[in-house]
Amino acid sequence: MKAIIPTRLCAAILVAHAGIAGAATLEERITILEERVGTPAEGNTQIEFGGFIKADTMISKYSDGEIAGGSVGRDFMVPSTIPVGGDASSAEVDFSAKQSRFWLKSATMTSAGLVKGHIEIDFQTNDIGDERISNSYAPRIRHAYLSWDKWLFGQTWSTFFNVSALPETLDFVGSSGTIFERQPQIRYTHGGLMLSLENPSTTLYGGTQNPYDDNAMPDIVARYNVTGDWGNMSLSAMGRELAYQDTIGGVDQDESEYGYGVSFAGRLMLGERDDIRFQANYGNAMGRYFVLNAFRAGQIEANGDIELIDAWSAVLALRHHWSERWRSNFAVSLSEADNPDTVAATTNKTVETAHANLIWQVAKPLSLGGELIYGSREQENGDDGDLKRVQFTAKYAF
Repeated sequence: MKAIIPTRLCAAILVAHAGIAGAATLEERITILEERVGTPAEGNTQIEFGGFIKADTMISKYSDGEIAGGSVGRDFMVPSTIPVGGDASSAEVDFSAKQSRFWLKSATMTSAGLVKGHIEIDFQTNDIGDERISNSYAPRIRHAYLSWDKWLFGQTWSTFFNVSALPETLDFVGSSGTIFERQPQIRYTHGGLMLSLENPSTTLYGGTQNPYDDNAMPDIVARYNVTGDWGNMSLSAMGRELAYQDTIGGVDQDESEYGYGVSFAGRLMLGERDDIRFQANYGNAMGRYFVLNAFRAGQIEANGDIELIDAWSAVLALRHHWSERWRSNFAVSLSEADNPDTVAATTNKTVETAHANLIWQVAKPLSLGGELIYGSREQENGDDGDLKRVQFTAKYAF
């Protein structure tokens, strides 16, 4: 559900009384309001808000050890948190509502044109209590940006990420091989072309920090989108500086190296409602941009130089509607890093994931679902481990 609220209350009252009394439902009345209000008059601001309440129950079994309480891997599948090389398996049950979300959008007509804003919060990963009494979680910013003409300023999904290619899973992220990055940026869009300068951050093996915040250059991203009734496809390219300042082997180091990444992604429609979603990602500076930072972008060698790490991932997903109210999603993902011999033996080498779910759309705002989740990771020393999880979700979107 969403609502549009003009800043001038008298205008809202006039619109509200101009023929919507006969509408049968609140949703119908809101639709009429949206159609009649349209683009705000100069000096007026329209406010639109929405979100969802999401309650999750997760039953997890780990093949090779126990995951720490409070770990983010207890909330959703984060491959780097899957225990490996343990002597015994473990199992946990978790309940959570922290993925619930609220967003607010605004639009103001000015003499310079329409200015829009978007701010969105959820409660994921920020504990301010514990499970003994309160189960409290602090709100965090997901998106906070403004747009004007062809420009966007602020924090949102990286331009490198085609969000439409993300599989629909009950798990918070889904297939781990996906590009998944939100960060502050300046973006320019013209037709299907998108160009952006984005906040840099460097993740490296062999140093004392993770991440390093010593970059002198922003990450540079270019993306081209092609869309049609058949779906969409995008080709993205990223160039970025990897830099660090640290004391390595008793010597002060200040080093940087430049790398790249490419991503081909999209969603192809199968009939009116079903679709196939895909991603193919590769580069020598991918690092934190994909696989939820299971791989870092480079290794600091003994002489202080940065050796970049080639890495790739692939995601393939199918969404199928069994009927008007029942649908399923099936997704698989593979990821691998070609680490140099100098990395630690416990460095991640490969990650595999799979998801299968069944979702019942009880009513337009309410859905119930169950999902089977599998994830595994292997280290350079051959140690591996896997996660098997069953997740049940109830979601009310408003």
